[in-house]
Amino acid sequence: MEKEEKVFQKLSKKARGCMLVNEIILAGICTIILAIVWVKWKDTLAVANWIWAIVAVVWVISLIAPFFRYERYRYCFSNEDIDVIEGFLFVERNIVPIERLHKVAMESGPIDRIFGLAKVLVTTAGGDVTIRFLEKEVAEQIVETLKTRINQYAVMQREG
Repeated sequence: MEKEEKVFQKLSKKARGCMLVNEIILAGICTIILAIVWVKWKDTLAVANWIWAIVAVVWVISLIAPFFRYERYRYCFSNEDIDVIEGFLFVERNIVPIERLHKVAMESGPIDRIFGLAKVLVTTAGGDVTIRFLEKEVAEQIVETLKTRINQYAVMQREG
């Protein structure tokens, strides 16, 4: 039996913008928290002056991380499995066999909706896999395709 070649899909350019906005919001929250810590303990904390260096590092990472994540993010559907590769410093790869799928769902948060994006959540007996930053139409198509495959496997299990 010949194995099929996997063809990984890249995300749309909208995904990079969504990742950047998410990171900026997170960096802003971290900055506020660190500013509160600095104001409250600036006279007693020995490392109070280092807080602003930490804020600078947080912002630099927040501004470059989306570009690396975008370039590394890939997903692939084959007849046998779903394969998702993502990450910034640590690259994670999740491979889920199609026959183990139990549930498929689609979610879209407020920032996702601004960019016209959604995520597909795939549930198996062993856990969940999420395919993030998909254009809404692509996410809907993936959900329908996976739902059809789940139903086909369920029918095959009942018949034999």
